Amino acid sequence: MTRQTDIQAITHPKKRRLLWLTMAQLPTQPFALTFGCKWALIEELNAENVVDENEEFDHHQLRISSQSTLGMQTRSNPLSSYLIRFDRFPDIIAGLLVPFSNLLIDRRRHPTVVFRFFNSMAAQKEEDIQLPEKINNDNEFRPIGPVGVLINAFELNLKSAPDKAGKKGKEPQLETRELARGPRNDESKETRRELHWALWQILLEQNAEFFGGRKSEFSYDCALLLYSIRRLMRNGETREFVITPESLEGLSERSRSYLKSGCERIKASLMATEEVEVRNVHVTEPGGDRSVCQFLELLSTQRMHDKNEHFVFGNRMFEKNSVVTLQGDPRICKDGMQKNVRFVGDNPNNSSAIIQLDAKKSAFFPAMPVIDFVGRFIGSNANTIEHDFSRPGTVRMINKQIKGLSVHTTHLAETQMSFCASGLTDRSASDLTFMMENHEMNLVHYYEQKYNRRLRYPRLPCVIHRRGSRESFFPMEVLQIIDGQRVTLDKQTPKLTEQMIRKCQVLPFELPRGIEAQRDMGMIQNANPFFRAHEIRVETNMMQAEAQHLYPPALAFAAPNEQLEPNARGVLDFRLAERGQPIPRRYPVPCEFPKTWAVVIVQNAVRKEQCRQFCENLIRCAQARGVQMGMPPRVDQFDDTSIENIREQFSFFSKHRCQFVLFFAPGKESAHAGDVHHVFKLQEVEHGVLTQHVSPKIMEKATGRQGAIMVLDNIMLKMNLKMGGVNYDICAAQAFKQANGLRHDIVSEQWLGGKRMFFGLELSHAPPQTLFERRMGKAPAIPTIVGMAYTVSKHMLKLNGTYWMQQPRVTTVQMAAPMVNAVKEALMTFNGLNGCFPEHIFVFRAGASEGEYKKVAYWEGGAFETAFAELIKERKMAKRPFLTMIVCQRNSNYRIIPKNVQQGGRAPEQNCQPGTVLDKRAMHSSLTEFLLVGHRTIQGTAQPLRCTVVVDTAEPRIKLSELEQISYALCYQHGICCSPTAVPGVLYSAGDLATRGRNNWRTSTGDGDHIQQFDLPPQDQSDQVRADMQAQLDEQRAQYFAQVTDELRPTIPTKFWA
Repeated sequence: MTRQTDIQAITHPKKRRLLWLTMAQLPTQPFALTFGCKWALIEELNAENVVDENEEFDHHQLRISSQSTLGMQTRSNPLSSYLIRFDRFPDIIAGLLVPFSNLLIDRRRHPTVVFRFFNSMAAQKEEDIQLPEKINNDNEFRPIGPVGVLINAFELNLKSAPDKAGKKGKEPQLETRELARGPRNDESKETRRELHWALWQILLEQNAEFFGGRKSEFSYDCALLLYSIRRLMRNGETREFVITPESLEGLSERSRSYLKSGCERIKASLMATEEVEVRNVHVTEPGGDRSVCQFLELLSTQRMHDKNEHFVFGNRMFEKNSVVTLQGDPRICKDGMQKNVRFVGDNPNNSSAIIQLDAKKSAFFPAMPVIDFVGRFIGSNANTIEHDFSRPGTVRMINKQIKGLSVHTTHLAETQMSFCASGLTDRSASDLTFMMENHEMNLVHYYEQKYNRRLRYPRLPCVIHRRGSRESFFPMEVLQIIDGQRVTLDKQTPKLTEQMIRKCQVLPFELPRGIEAQRDMGMIQNANPFFRAHEIRVETNMMQAEAQHLYPPALAFAAPNEQLEPNARGVLDFRLAERGQPIPRRYPVPCEFPKTWAVVIVQNAVRKEQCRQFCENLIRCAQARGVQMGMPPRVDQFDDTSIENIREQFSFFSKHRCQFVLFFAPGKESAHAGDVHHVFKLQEVEHGVLTQHVSPKIMEKATGRQGAIMVLDNIMLKMNLKMGGVNYDICAAQAFKQANGLRHDIVSEQWLGGKRMFFGLELSHAPPQTLFERRMGKAPAIPTIVGMAYTVSKHMLKLNGTYWMQQPRVTTVQMAAPMVNAVKEALMTFNGLNGCFPEHIFVFRAGASEGEYKKVAYWEGGAFETAFAELIKERKMAKRPFLTMIVCQRNSNYRIIPKNVQQGGRAPEQNCQPGTVLDKRAMHSSLTEFLLVGHRTIQGTAQPLRCTVVVDTAEPRIKLSELEQISYALCYQHGICCSPTAVPGVLYSAGDLATRGRNNWRTSTGDGDHIQQFDLPPQDQSDQVRADMQAQLDEQRAQYFAQVTDELRPTIPTKFWA
C-alpha cells in the first residue's frame, strides 16, 4: 500500500541539488522507490560499500534495470541512509512509496529512514550554491559565565523609511571617454569622486524641474549608481542630460585637470533599472540580496561627499585635515573610519539593520615636494642628498617609493600637469640627453634654456613619465606629491608598520569616544539631512549584547597526569620557566634530533666563543625537554651572502646528509628579498635542509644571565616542531569537566580526536598593478600564493603543510588541480600515519568577504569533494568524510568590549578575556556565525575573529556550541607562543605558509625582476578574438604558475615553517 503522506521532500524549484526525503513511518511490508517512469540506483551507504557518483557500476554490484525500479537487499548491515542517483534525470522532483520485494527493511529495527538525493557539485553553478542554514547555540555546555559587551554598531530604525528606492544607472561620460572608468590608484579615485559629485550637483541645479528641489532624496555613489525615493521614470526608461563647458567653470582645478583640454560637452545617461525594497525580506538570506545594504551604505556617505572633508575609498573614509606625524619618516598618518551596514538577528524573521563604525588610521604620502620627501626618507639634507644617494641600495629603495605615485609639476608657466610616476632613471639628470630638433640636448641645459631654471641637484636621477612608448624625464625638484594617496602594502617598511601599529592601539575605555568622534565627523546621526529625508533614525547608543566566556583547554605534557590547568578566572598561564629556573616539563613527543647538523656564522655576526656557549646552553635546554641533542660537527663562516654562494653551500650540506643548519645573522630589519634570512629559507625548499635563524640580539640574551632560559626554551619550541616533535597536547580542563558533569576528556577524545582532521587555508595577494603596467597592457604577473596547513594525527601540534601559486588577485582557490592534489596528499599522509582516513574534516578559511561565501563553498568546497571522489574511485578511501568549512575574518569591522570597562586598567584587564564568544543578536540572521576573542590582548582593543559556516555536510549538523569550543581550543595550537592566538593554530600556520611562499617567490625571482611577463589581448580586436586570446593567456599563465609551484614546492614532512 502506498503511503504518500509519510514522505517529506525538500526540493529546489529550479535547480537540482542536495535533496532530502524523510519518512516518519515505514510500511510493514517491503518497499522500494520509484520516480515516475524513471529508474534510480539505490545503494546502501556504509564504510564497506560506497558508490561514487561518477563511477561505472559493475554488474556484480547492482543490476541496472530499465524498468521503473531497481534495488538491492539489505538484511544485516545497520541502515543509515541510501545514495540515490538521479543526475541523468533533471525532471525528478519527488518519489512515491510502493511495494518491492527485493528491498527488505525491518521496520522494528529502523523506524526512521532518510534517503539522500545526491548530485555532483560540478552540475551546479556558483550562484546555485545554498549556504547552510543558521543554527543557534543550544547552550549544551556551561561556560565560565556571561559577559555583557558593547558592539561598535548603532541600530537603524527603518520603520518609517520609504518602502522602495528607485535604482538608476548613471553614466556621466565624454562622447569618447567614460568618466566613471579610469586608473585605480588613490589619486585618480579621489579626483573622479570629487568630479562626479560636482557634476551631479550641476545636473540637479540645471534640471530642478525633473529632479525636484531636494538633493537629500538621492544617494549617489559618484560613479554609476543613483538611488532615489522619488519615482522619476519607469523601469527601463532612459533619459539623457548634457552639461556644457560653461557650466564647468566652478569646478576645482583638480577636477578640471581630470577632464583635460578639448572637452566639448559631458553627456549623462540616466536609466531606471530596478526598485529596491528597503524592508526586503530576502536581504537576510544566505548570500542573498545586498541591494538594501548597498543603498543604506551609500545613503550614510552622502553627507561626507557633500561636505568634501574626507578622502573616500569605498567604505573607508579619512579626514583631509588630519595630520599625525611619524618619527623619522616623512609619511604621515590620518584619522578616519570604516563603516558598513548589515542585517543581524537570531533568525531571519527577526532581523534588524545596524551600521557598524570603527575608528581607523592609515599611512599617507604627504603633499610636499618630491625632493623634500626623498631627503627626509633617507635622512639627508639639501647639502648632502646627492652624496647620500650614492649609498648602496638607496636608488632601489627610493624607486620603490616613487613608482606608482601621482605627482604634479610646479615649474610650468601656465597649467601644471599631473601624472603617475613610472620610477626613477638609472642615470642622473646631468647625464640624460634627448633629441630636440635633430640635435642632442642635455636635460640640465634644456631646463636652463626653456625655463631659465638652474637645477640644484643635477647629480640626482629623474622621475620617469611614460605615455605608451614615449618617455619624459622630470627632475625631482620640480615635482610635488599630490595629496590623498595611501601608502600601499608593498611600500610599507618595518619601521612604518611598527609605528602604525602603535598609533592604532586604542584601549577599550577610549574606543567609544573615538567611534563617536568619527560618527560626528561623518554626521551619521539623526540630524543628517539625508537620513531625515528618508525618515531613517540612528540609535544614539552603541549596541549591547550578552557574550559567553568559554573555558580554555588544559595542556598535557609527557608525564602521566601532568597537565597545565587554567586558574579560577579561566586564564591558562603557559610557562616553561619561573624565576629564572626551568620548570621540569618534557615534551610528549620529543623530536629525533639529526646527528649531522651545522652552525653557520654569517659575516662575523657573532664570535665563535659565543656560538659554542650558545650551543652548550641550547643542548642543556633540549635535554631537559627530552630531546637528545649533541654539539654540531662543524661551524662554517659565510662572508659571501649572494644567493649563488649560499645555494652552492647548501648543495654541499645536502650531499653530505646534513639535515639542519643553525645560522647566526642580523635580523630582518630591511625586509627585502635579498635578506640573508629569506635566502636561507629558500634553501629549505631547494635542498630539503631545515634552518633556524638566530640574531645577535637573541644570542646575547641566550648567553646572558637574565632571561636566558626563556629565550632558549622559545628556540627549542620552534626546533622541536620543525623536526616533527610535539610540544604539548590539548585536552579538557578539570574545571570544564566538573562544570559540565563530564568524566571523559571530550576535547582530546572527541572534539580533537583522531577521527577528525583540521585544515587551514589562506591566500597571500600581490599588490595592485601600477598604472604604467596597466597602460602597457601587461597581465598581472605576481601570483597569488595559497598556503595550506593540516593536522596529521591526534596530536594537534603535529602539522604538515604546503603552498602553491595561482592566478593573481583571484580571491578564491579556483585552480582546482593544485588544491585537489594537495588535499589528496594530505589525506593519504593522515591515512599513512593513523591507518585510517578521517571521518570529519574541518576547514578554517581566512580572508573571504561575505560576498565570496558562495565562491568559497563552490570552488574550495568542491575541490575537497573532488578529492574525496577521486580517492574513492582509486579504491583508496571507502567513505566520504563529512566536510565543515568555516570562513574566518580576522580583519572584520567588528569590535566588542566589556560593558563596564574600568579606566586606568592595562589592556589585558580592559579587554574581553580569551574565550569570549558572541553568537546572539549581532550576528548574521540566516547564517551560522559567531565572534571569538581567542587571544590575550596586550595592547589596544581586541579584534575578534568573525567565523561563518559556509559548508556543512555533517549528519546531523555540527552544533554551534561544539564548533565554538573547537575553534577556541585550536587557538592554543600554535605551539611556540605561550598565549593563545587570535585564530586557530592551523589557520595561523596557513598564513605563515602563504607568507613563506611569497618570500620564496620574491627571493627566487629577484623581487620580481626575473619573471615571465604576459601581454593582455589588444583592445582593437573583436570580442571573439579577444576571448580566444584571453583563454590562451589564462592557459599559459596557469602552466607558468604550475611550473613555478613545482620549483618552489616544499617537501619537508614536518612543520618546517615554525
